[in-house]
Amino acid sequence: MAIAPVIHLIWLGPRLPALVWLAARALLARAEADRVVLHSSSPALATDPLVQNLQTNPCLTLDLTPPDLTTLPAPLQAKLGDLLSRLRKPAAKADLLRLEILWHQGGLYVDTDVIALQPFTPLWTLDGVAGLEHVALPAAVVHSRSPVRWARAGALIGLREVIRRSPEAAAHFRLVDQLYDEACNNAVLGFTAQSPVLLRLLQRIAAMPTAQALELYELGPRLLEAETHNQSIPGLTLLPPPAFFPLAPEICGALLRPRPRGQALHPEPQSLLVHLYDSVLARQLGHAIDARWLLGPGRQSWLAELVQPWLSELAQLAEA
Repeated sequence: MAIAPVIHLIWLGPRLPALVWLAARALLARAEADRVVLHSSSPALATDPLVQNLQTNPCLTLDLTPPDLTTLPAPLQAKLGDLLSRLRKPAAKADLLRLEILWHQGGLYVDTDVIALQPFTPLWTLDGVAGLEHVALPAAVVHSRSPVRWARAGALIGLREVIRRSPEAAAHFRLVDQLYDEACNNAVLGFTAQSPVLLRLLQRIAAMPTAQALELYELGPRLLEAETHNQSIPGLTLLPPPAFFPLAPEICGALLRPRPRGQALHPEPQSLLVHLYDSVLARQLGHAIDARWLLGPGRQSWLAELVQPWLSELAQLAEA
């Protein structure tokens, strides 16, 4: 079996940010999926002008219904339902919801801070897919008590901090990225419906102590690391960092700077998309990436270049 060419997005707030709208527009234009489904539990989202604009494209639908888990054993359904009600952070809720949506429907989940660069055709032939990113603090280090491992991680964080301040941060980081661990990230996650790997992931969640399950990242990257040990397994192919994460955490700040004249659009030629790490960008910029910045000071940035085809339309919507 292969992943259905359907892309799932999750947004739990009542209003759609400009950056999420741009991400959806890029997916609709470039990914070559049959459908893009925006999932939410907020009925108010249906009246948002940006969502209504997206719905003029027949390939996009808004889904306000919870995932159907009736094909799971009743005790597992109950455990997952109880956990979802306890999760308070939207990011943690989305970590669980994406697994439940994929269990029921199959397809490809992508975070709302992902910008498609070219067709996702290579992904539709797989039965499961996620990506690896370059990190200084994989789960093995986070849970380690070894001073040597922590010293090494500290040195890598320091090196990354120096590089991120460089005008050519992306190019300079590629010279040393082999020093960093490659670890799972669940910002892009694809499965066939009712995949055996998905079932194991949901069972792992149900077996977690509640206190652990409520911690951010435990239902996301660390869950995938525990299942795969950061290696491809039957039913789940892990693609190397350039596929989805050509710009590592912190290094993604390069997107805020003006694009050098003549530099290629793709962060790397083999990149299908670029994950923006929007919380990191907001911290480095001092505020969230919004329409005012994209249409004003950020108009010449790398990020604006990635979404340039839709900036004029965004300006019209912002004025309406």
